[in-house]
Amino acid sequence: MKWAIAQLIKQGSEVFEVHETVDFSKLLKPNDEIRHISPVKVDGTGQLQGKKVVFNLHIEGEMTLGCALTLDDVPYPFEADLFEIFVLDSEAYDEETDDILVTSTVLELAPVIWQNIYLQKPLRVVKDGAYEELKKQGIELESEEDLLTEATSEERVDPRLAVLSKLLGDKE
Repeated sequence: MKWAIAQLIKQGSEVFEVHETVDFSKLLKPNDEIRHISPVKVDGTGQLQGKKVVFNLHIEGEMTLGCALTLDDVPYPFEADLFEIFVLDSEAYDEETDDILVTSTVLELAPVIWQNIYLQKPLRVVKDGAYEELKKQGIELESEEDLLTEATSEERVDPRLAVLSKLLGDKE
């Protein structure tokens, strides 16, 4: 997903279509949270507008993540609409914006798409039936609400402080 800047300038302000399937699996690292990623479908348009190239894209694919409870693989479909602006001239670049300054003779879109895919990754996923699977193994999970209601219903004395209550006597 590369375009030569000279080619874009020669094309003028005509809108061009982007319809590609990109394989990002080579970018995955062994210890990465994303275990697998399917080829990502990229559709949209691009257009040269003055000294900027504007892309309006839609991406979709599926990544495989580890379950937060069982560490099993969980497929996670994603899709996103992207609006990216590439600035071709450093004088037209404004650091206050999210625009991307192109410093070479080639505009490369794939790294920007990869960053947006990584932003689609949730903090954690839990596969369907994970809680039941843990219960079958004898592991019970308690929510914070359960712990709070249990703590308020029973006022327990910390065993480390029980000796102090005996010394002071029950003056309550």
